[in-house]
Amino acid sequence: MDNFFSDQAKNKSDNSLNSQYDNLKNNYEEIFIEAAESIRREVNAFKPENPCDKCQVKDCKIEKKDMFAPYPSNCPYRDWQLKILTFLAGDYKQKLKVIYKNMMEKRNAYTCAKCAACCKLAASQYSYEQLKQRAMRGDKFSKDFISVFVPYKTEEDAKAANPEYFELLNKLVEDEKIYYYYCPKLEGNLCSDYENRPSVCKDFPHNPLKLLPSACSYNEWKREIAHEAMLLKAKTDIIEFYRSKLQ
Repeated sequence: MDNFFSDQAKNKSDNSLNSQYDNLKNNYEEIFIEAAESIRREVNAFKPENPCDKCQVKDCKIEKKDMFAPYPSNCPYRDWQLKILTFLAGDYKQKLKVIYKNMMEKRNAYTCAKCAACCKLAASQYSYEQLKQRAMRGDKFSKDFISVFVPYKTEEDAKAANPEYFELLNKLVEDEKIYYYYCPKLEGNLCSDYENRPSVCKDFPHNPLKLLPSACSYNEWKREIAHEAMLLKAKTDIIEFYRSKLQ
């Protein structure tokens, strides 16, 4: 699979938000399995070979010698588990950081189309008051966000800004509350304070898995790195699972 989004969708020039969402759901299981197998190959490379042959404990009763079994502290397999934790938190994590950095740098090959969709309808899981509290506690993203965005008075006003994007965002969050914002500095489709825009605007889109409005030109970047981004997300989730099981 060369791309997270199917060739069929690309050939039809289907850039709809529902197409993005459906392709994400349909391909994630396959990508997750690919990520799991990749990590397992890495950690199996330093698995001990037949340590039970020399073990003095004859009644440990651990029949299946896999990486998640409850080995005692003096067991070579427990040493293997600790090596896995060290590896995933060290060298492997650094490798994933490099992949992420390279993936984000590819974004620089694309140019904003000035559709202003991201300025007219921004969504957050936090209310305006929560964002202000987070900003006061030192969260830079929240501080940047509230420096430009203000909340819509009603959800109907938010929906009117981009009905398709609004409906799909609500579909994604299901029962969770979502808050909608807009930038009052927008004049037409252009920013009236462009030179002083904060990082939240300069670095958009800052998440390669973020669902983008249909008109956004960075959807092309998302298509380019989609498989890589989902694979990275899956590996990150799997690492957290390993840590919870092996610590």
